[in-house]
Amino acid sequence: MDEKKTKLEPKGKDTKEEIISKAAEVKDSVSEKGEDLKNKASEAKDTVSEKGEDVKNKASEAKDTVSGKSKEFRESASERTEEIRTTAEKMVNDVFKTLREKQEDLGKTINDYTAPTTPYLDLIDTPEEFIVIADLPGVEKEGLSVDVTIESVTITATFQEGMEGEDINYIKRERGSGEVTRTIKLPAEIKIKEASANFEESILTLKLPKEIAETQKLEIN
Repeated sequence: MDEKKTKLEPKGKDTKEEIISKAAEVKDSVSEKGEDLKNKASEAKDTVSEKGEDVKNKASEAKDTVSGKSKEFRESASERTEEIRTTAEKMVNDVFKTLREKQEDLGKTINDYTAPTTPYLDLIDTPEEFIVIADLPGVEKEGLSVDVTIESVTITATFQEGMEGEDINYIKRERGSGEVTRTIKLPAEIKIKEASANFEESILTLKLPKEIAETQKLEIN
């Protein structure tokens, strides 16, 4: 039995050393694995850091893009608002312009309706002078004026207003009132200083001597 025991000791010793060796190998392997894991963790950390920085940069770019778009939208909205305001002002001005034109046309129509008819007159040509005869019923001498040039005559007359009052009701009204002017172009020049005017019984008579060129008979040699 002692021999078997003696033989078994070496075998048991070898097993212990082997275990120790295996344990050292495992320890080294674990150490290597731990170092490897540590390196991978460090790499992962760096990757995460890089990803975080990338995300941060992209977020900053997105923010700048949104800010730019917002600014562009505000500028576009401002331009659109200005365009709408300008268009609205133009429309309002056009409306007022149209109203003014219509008002002026209405005023002209009313004036044409209520103003007296242009004085009727005759223009007579004689060898020595032109004679103008004009009918001006209802015109006072104080409301009448005549202006002459060497080649025209202008007659201005003011017709008196009709009857006015709360109890006055016109059933028909054809006689106008107000100031009228008529200019007559003469066929030839006249002597302004020798022209004369006469107003009697609402009839104006003008005598306008002609400017006759002097002639002289030449002796033929």
